Amino acid sequence: MIMLPHTISGLTTAEQGLYRTLLRRLLTKRGRNRLRTKYYDGRNELRDIGYSLPPIAKDIEIVVGWPEKAVEALANRVVLDGVTVQDGSELSRQVLGLVDGNDLRQTAASAHTDAMVHSCSFLAVLAGDTSIGEPEAIIQEFTADVATGIWDKRRHGLSAALLFDVSDDGERILGIYLMDYEHTVGISYAEPRWQVCSRTPNEGRIPCELLAYKPDSKRPFGRSRISRTVMSLTDSAVRTFLRSEMQAELYSVPPRYFLGVDPDMFTDEDGNQIPNWHIMLDQVLALPSDVDGEKPEVGQFPQYSFEPHSAQLRQTASMFASATSLPPDAMGVLTDNPSSAEAIDKSQKELCLAAENCQTWFSPAWERIISRAQLVAGPDGMAKAFSCQWRNPSTPSRAAAADATLKLVQAGILPPDSDVTYDMLDLSDRQRHTLRNEQRKARARQHIDQLRQATGGMDSQTVTQGDEATVEAKTGSQARQER
Repeated sequence: MIMLPHTISGLTTAEQGLYRTLLRRLLTKRGRNRLRTKYYDGRNELRDIGYSLPPIAKDIEIVVGWPEKAVEALANRVVLDGVTVQDGSELSRQVLGLVDGNDLRQTAASAHTDAMVHSCSFLAVLAGDTSIGEPEAIIQEFTADVATGIWDKRRHGLSAALLFDVSDDGERILGIYLMDYEHTVGISYAEPRWQVCSRTPNEGRIPCELLAYKPDSKRPFGRSRISRTVMSLTDSAVRTFLRSEMQAELYSVPPRYFLGVDPDMFTDEDGNQIPNWHIMLDQVLALPSDVDGEKPEVGQFPQYSFEPHSAQLRQTASMFASATSLPPDAMGVLTDNPSSAEAIDKSQKELCLAAENCQTWFSPAWERIISRAQLVAGPDGMAKAFSCQWRNPSTPSRAAAADATLKLVQAGILPPDSDVTYDMLDLSDRQRHTLRNEQRKARARQHIDQLRQATGGMDSQTVTQGDEATVEAKTGSQARQER
């Protein structure tokens, strides 16, 4: 575990006080965040309740991946496909470069997953170094175990943030960022101490946004999807699996008992004790008579049953599925009565509703962070407002989505080339851009044909390539004005 510095050289008195306040908050929540990470990674420790398991059971490793399933099932339905401009115009090359340069889809997927694990994650816009191949503006995610902030209820955003840029192996701190409404302070390590290396003025909001899962007025930093209920049920499942695993070692061998025997009967020719497992697995058990002529008696206890463990596991899986809005069959536990279509449909609807709520919670942060990244990169014109383009959380098939869209277009409710129509078809940014270009070319050809008809049917050589380019440019300008 990396050690976080407590003192920074070069900070003002107010900045030093803010740094220590945020550091205390980070260290207070850090242990709980790391615990939830262990549950997500399947590395949670066995929680023995004291009497149900023998001491040897503590050396057996049992992994139950239910917490990961609870997070991934929802995260897979909260997919950011891209961004669009609210006024209907096309994205500029600069914005497209920022989206591609920062691998926005992958960054969003990671940030959403971390927010569900830790209750929140942080997005920051940092200036990139283009001389070493970085984009002009970097959109970087910081997990809750290396970042924290202070929430401003009036502005509905962060008033201050402390971010630790950690290496991939989690062993080194590459840099520190302290943000407030006035400055973004960059901190780096110069032997023998951490010291301020840069100060960048902030305008309005700080260049850091909060992605919170299930936020409210009491907990603006959200709640983790790996709740106390999820952790408790996971511990119960681990203990059930462990008890059944230990019983499975003796399940195929019925337990025996012996009456009227002497300990010497269970020693070999050299006087060594015969292993217990050898006695239990011996198909032909021959015992000599006692010295008094009495015959030893060998009895057998009833066979052990797995049903109590299976029943408890099914009950635990049902409770877990109910707490996380997952169908019971998704927990990997087979039941005699499979879930009905109505039960599966109900659980999927609850999961889709949770995904739609996530889109509502995450959209404002992504829209503001992309707008801020455009300003950091240098606006190539008037700053524009962006909207997030989310994939349909119900994940309908292509045929079903196309059929529903076609009916709305035929009814005249939607125009064929509307962004809303493209949203219903779940088209990506590149597909939209390609369709827009093809539509402009089609309009240009129509104008050329109209010019030919107006001039009395001139041959194709009359209209030069330059004229075609001029008509196409005018058509593109007209299309943008219409939008």
